[in-house]
Parts: sequence; structure tokens; C-alpha cells
Amino acid sequence: MSTAPTSPERWPAGPAPRQADPGAAAGGMLGFPADSDSDDDVDVLYLAGQIPAAPGEWLLITAVDGLPGAEFTARVLPFAASEAHGGDVLVHLALEPATGHEDVPALRVGTWAAIDGLLIPIAAWDRVDPHGWPERIRASVAFAMSVLTELEEHGADLGASQVIDLDDPATTAPAGIPTGATFGTAKADRLPER
Repeated sequence: MSTAPTSPERWPAGPAPRQADPGAAAGGMLGFPADSDSDDDVDVLYLAGQIPAAPGEWLLITAVDGLPGAEFTARVLPFAASEAHGGDVLVHLALEPATGHEDVPALRVGTWAAIDGLLIPIAAWDRVDPHGWPERIRASVAFAMSVLTELEEHGADLGASQVIDLDDPATTAPAGIPTGATFGTAKADRLPER
């Protein structure tokens, strides 16, 4: 596991804009089921083994328990509305390019946090088995959610009102909490509480 993207060649600054897969049936798309008119959560374990549409799928994590096999839910973000807000934890899944040696496709999987209008990389994995990725990333997702929750509870302004376009490479930032995000709602006449 790497804790951050290692180079622009292996993990681009931001995912490419999503498009319909040319190999899909007429009018259809390959990838995870998404209902843009619904706020229904899906069990992430149910998505294991499914192949994301090119160039990738975004999941907005809604709940996670750190224990294997426990609660792990998300919303599959529709292609037309790939947006996040400060305080969100996201997962991006993309099909790895085929090398011609494998029988089973592999995935590139990344955990991301949305903070102060930016998309922050938490962890990334290459060549992940499509059936095993949910448990492989569970710890990083649980960690990211707990850190963001803790920051908010201590007055940090994570930019919940700021919309982040997940298809815009300019929103991707280096790993780490952006400078100033943890001071959030501190009053001018007092220091932030610790």
C-alpha cells in the first residue's frame, strides 16, 4: 500500500472526466449502478467483483465500521454529477490497463478526503483484485472518516458549503491537511480550542 500517489504517470493528478463506455450496449454504460434521483446507499461489499466504467467510478462513503465484514456503505456518484463537499470521504475505482498476462482484470483504488475545496489523497493501491478491494481499503476509509469527524467536532471548517468538481484536476492537492483548515470557526478574540 502506498499512502499517496507516487507519480503523475501512475496516478494522475485527477481522474479523467467520465464518459459512456463505447463497448457498452446501445444506450447503456458499463459500471456500478447509480440512480441520480436517489439518495440510497449501497453496501460496498455488494460492489465487489463488479467492474467500474471507464475511466472510473466515484463512491461517496456514507458509513464504515473498521471491523472486517461490518457496515460499509456508499452512494455511487452518477456520471453527470461527480461532486463532493468539504468533509466527504470518497473512493475512486478504475480498471487497470491490461498487460495481457492476467485472466482477471485488476483495479486501481484510491481513498480521498474533501477538505476546504480540495481533494486530498489518503491512500492508493494498484493491481487490486476486483473481489477483494472493499476489505483492502476499509482501514483507510475508516481512518479518513474518523479524522474528518474529529476535526469538525473541534471547530475545523472543512468547507462543507464548497462544491468540489471531482473531474477537475485543479482540485487535487498534495497529501495532508491544507494549511488553515483546522482553525475554521475560531473567533478573532480567542484561539481555537484543543
